Amino acid sequence: MIFRGSLLVWIFGLLAVATGSSGALCANAANPRAQPQTDPLENRRANPLENPLENPLENPSPASAANPTGWNIPVLCYHTFHHETSSRTPGPLDETYEGFEDMLHYLKENGFRSFLPDSGPLPENPDPQKVIITFDDGHISQLRAAELLEEYGMRGIFFVIPSLIDVPHYPHLSSAQLSDLASRGHLIGVHGHRHVSMPVSGPEIIAVLDTVPELLMEIPGITDRKLHSLAFPYGHYTPAVKRSMRSRYPLQYTVNPGYWDGSSTLIPRILITRETERKFYFDYLSGALAGPRALSMREPSGSRQSVIHFENPGRLDPGTLYIRTASPDHDGRHYDTNAAAPFLSVDGEDAAVLVFDITAYLETHHSADHRALSFAMTQKKSEIHRFVSDGYLIWVTRVDAD
Repeated sequence: MIFRGSLLVWIFGLLAVATGSSGALCANAANPRAQPQTDPLENRRANPLENPLENPLENPSPASAANPTGWNIPVLCYHTFHHETSSRTPGPLDETYEGFEDMLHYLKENGFRSFLPDSGPLPENPDPQKVIITFDDGHISQLRAAELLEEYGMRGIFFVIPSLIDVPHYPHLSSAQLSDLASRGHLIGVHGHRHVSMPVSGPEIIAVLDTVPELLMEIPGITDRKLHSLAFPYGHYTPAVKRSMRSRYPLQYTVNPGYWDGSSTLIPRILITRETERKFYFDYLSGALAGPRALSMREPSGSRQSVIHFENPGRLDPGTLYIRTASPDHDGRHYDTNAAAPFLSVDGEDAAVLVFDITAYLETHHSADHRALSFAMTQKKSEIHRFVSDGYLIWVTRVDAD
């Protein structure tokens, strides 16, 4: 056991007022076996927007210039696959093998090379043609996707659910298949233990830190040195959860939209969804050639807020800004983009700070039961939305909820 008594007390104290499951974000929201069992608006005791998200130990430093490293690395996130001729009804996060190969062809033709980060620092000279390709849930259909990757000279990161490995008749990658993937140059990462939202589950936190590494390192080819990447189930985390994971998993993958700066612990990803037009992804990839983002959020990502603040040193015009969200909108669509201006104001004391009423935004454009908002700021230029902020997660609370 890597835990000590004081850490256990801290974890369970953190979760004491938030028993149950959290409201869904968008990642894996279509997966019925992993769905939260309670609606956070029906049972306030099960609401992850309570005290666990406001850890008194979290003391973020003032925001610095966004993306000081100069890296803009796109990160793609796939789930399950099927053939176009398949009779199976696809889910929202399904992709066809044909569509996946189209993407790989686009990447190759445009000079992109797959990239597998490790826990060390990146070179100082940015290479704008890197792309990180990830796969969540460890579904058996990803084996063919791995073969296609290799045909294009690429490798990916496969985030698995350890409790499902070698479960009879369940379509999760087996230990033998994971070992084979590792031997072929792919990276194996962690997607929770039982795919439970971590901010409200002490057992899941403990298992991810203690049980999961032991289980995975029993598989040939998966070593301690390479087991450094975690993808949060549902994309859910808090500042406290992030901090508790960091020593074991220095690279933590979210579903916040945007690009990785090459140094941050939290790594944004773009979900591949069935209803999203392919042009959106091509625009996202070409946007990796843009400069550093111009806006940075003061509040810690994953915290509980009703209003947030953006440092705006370049004085971007609020009328040119938009909000792009990974969280589903009223119609269940991912990556809806809406004008930010109706919800933005200038801080009366500092013209270089924008105040964003994120509660009003969520309640205008999203379902009331989605209190976790994963988003980024964009600016529209030549009919294309370019990211001007990193991706963030905020657990949105009503102003009168306190």
